[in-house]
Amino acid sequence: MPNIISPPRIFYSLLFIMGLIAAPAFADDSKSTQASKNIPPKEVIETAATQMIERLIADKEKVISQEYYVEHLVEEVLLPVVDHVYMARRVLAKHWRKASEAQKIQFVAAFKHKVIRTYAGAFKAFDGEKIDFQEARFNKSGSKASVETAIQRVGAPSINVTYMLYSKNNRWLTYDAVIEGVSLVKSFRDQFSLSIERHGLAQAISMLAAEYGNDAPTLTMAGQVWDPYINNQLPASGLAVDLVTTVLERAGYQIDMQFMPWQRVSEGINNGDLDISVASWHNETRGKEMEFTDACLNNQLVIVKRKDDPLAFGSPQEFKHNITDRGYRLGVFKDYGYGDFFAEVAPLVSLDYFKYCSQMMREVAQKKTDLALIDSWTAQQSLATDKNIGDHLSLIPTTLIQQSLHAAISLKRKDHKEIAAAFNKSLKEMRADGSYQALLARHNYPQGLL
Repeated sequence: MPNIISPPRIFYSLLFIMGLIAAPAFADDSKSTQASKNIPPKEVIETAATQMIERLIADKEKVISQEYYVEHLVEEVLLPVVDHVYMARRVLAKHWRKASEAQKIQFVAAFKHKVIRTYAGAFKAFDGEKIDFQEARFNKSGSKASVETAIQRVGAPSINVTYMLYSKNNRWLTYDAVIEGVSLVKSFRDQFSLSIERHGLAQAISMLAAEYGNDAPTLTMAGQVWDPYINNQLPASGLAVDLVTTVLERAGYQIDMQFMPWQRVSEGINNGDLDISVASWHNETRGKEMEFTDACLNNQLVIVKRKDDPLAFGSPQEFKHNITDRGYRLGVFKDYGYGDFFAEVAPLVSLDYFKYCSQMMREVAQKKTDLALIDSWTAQQSLATDKNIGDHLSLIPTTLIQQSLHAAISLKRKDHKEIAAAFNKSLKEMRADGSYQALLARHNYPQGLL
C-alpha cells in the first residue's frame, strides 16, 4: 500500500504541499524577488515559513471564513521559493511525457485544489506551534541541499520535516519534503498512479479536474499593451496586470486576462462583454460609465523630445508658454482621460494619435512628430532599453500631468459595487501587510511614484 500522509500530520506539512503545486506548471519565475537570490537554503525555508505563519495568525478569521483566502496566501508567500514545474513532473513521473501540454496544466491546477480542500481543516487547527530549523546540509557539488526541521507540539511528539532544495539561477528552490521519512512527491505520485491504472491518464486527469476545479468566480479583464504595465511578454504580464490580478485573487476571484486595443476595451466594458479594465484614468465622464476602484498606482506624465530640440520648462504653465505658436506636434493616445490641463494644451499644438508607446517614441526620434506626452516610467524604460531611440531622445523630468491609475468595472455587472468594495478592501490590506510594496519592488517600480 502506498505511503500516504494523513491530515493529522499538522498544518506546516501542508504549507509545503500547497506551495509546491500552487500554480500552473508553466508559470514563470516572475513572482520571485530579486532579494531571494543567493539567500542560503535554511533562510529560504525559515523566511517563507515565518511569513506564512504570521499571515495565518493575523488573518485567522479570513482563513476560516473565506474559502479562497488560503490559496492566495500560498501563491503570494510560498510559491516564490518552490519549483512547482519540477514538482508536477515528478508527481506524474513517466506519465508526464505522455500528457499533452493542456493536460499538464489541467493536472497541476486541479491537483492544487484537491490538496487545498482535503487539508483545509489543518489550517484552522494551527495554534502557533514552534518550528525548529537546522543548518542546511549540502551534496558534494553544493548544488543541492536539505534543511531539517521539527514541529514542536504541546503534549505530542514533534513532527520531523526535511526540505529538499536545489540551486537554480543563483536561487535556492524547494522541490520535495520528507515528513517522518515519507516523501511528499512519492506519496502524491503513488496516489495518482492508482487512478491512472484504473482509468487511464486522460480520464484520471479529467476526473481530478472535474472534482477539484476552481470554483472562484471568473472575471474577464482586459487592457491595451502598455509597457511596463501591461504586456503578455513581460513577467506576470506587467505591473498593472500582476497587481490587479493579485488584489482580485485575494478577494476571491480568478482572472481571465485579455490584451486588446483600448477602443475595444472601452467598448467591451460599456456593453458588458468585458468585466474589468485593468488600468484606467478617472474623469467625470468615465465615472458615469464605469465603477472605479480606489487608485492602485500613480502615473506622472512627462514630455519626451529630440535631443536637438531646445524646448525646456520647469512648470506646466511654462510648458504652455514655450509651445505657444511654435507649431509643435504632440503625440498622445486617443480617448485617454488626460484631464483638465491637457484640455488647455491641446489647442496650442497639433495632436498626433498613437496606439502604442513604442510607436510614439520612434516617430519622435524619426521627426514624424515632435513631442510625446508619456508616462515617466514608460519613457525611462524605453530610453534605457532601446538604443535606437535612446540615442536621439531625452526626457524633460518636470511632471505635466499626474493621474491615479484604477481598475474599472463594467456597470453591466449587477455586482459591480460589490467587486469594487472587495478590491478596495484587499488593496488596503496589501498596503498594510507589505505585500503591495513587495509586488511593486518585484517589478522595480520607482519608489518616487508611490
